[in-house]
Amino acid sequence: MFFKWMKLVTVNDSKKKEQIQEIFVNNHVEYKIKVKEAFRKNVYDTARLGSLGNNQVKLTYSFYVEKDGIDLAKHCLKDAGLL
Repeated sequence: MFFKWMKLVTVNDSKKKEQIQEIFVNNHVEYKIKVKEAFRKNVYDTARLGSLGNNQVKLTYSFYVEKDGIDLAKHCLKDAGLL
């Protein structure tokens, strides 16, 4: 199979990320997480403003689920009110 994983949901809240992980583990859903910085620091703004406002790192968590388990994963997240 060429594309085995599909993106299901992306969240920026670490508590929601943990809830989704727990749901997937409890329901035996195979998943992967990709983490990205939501907002990269702009060199110009950093030079102009100093470190003001750049102390907090903002992350997004994207959950990828195997194609075979996508329906189960969606169902589990809908039941939990996360989708």
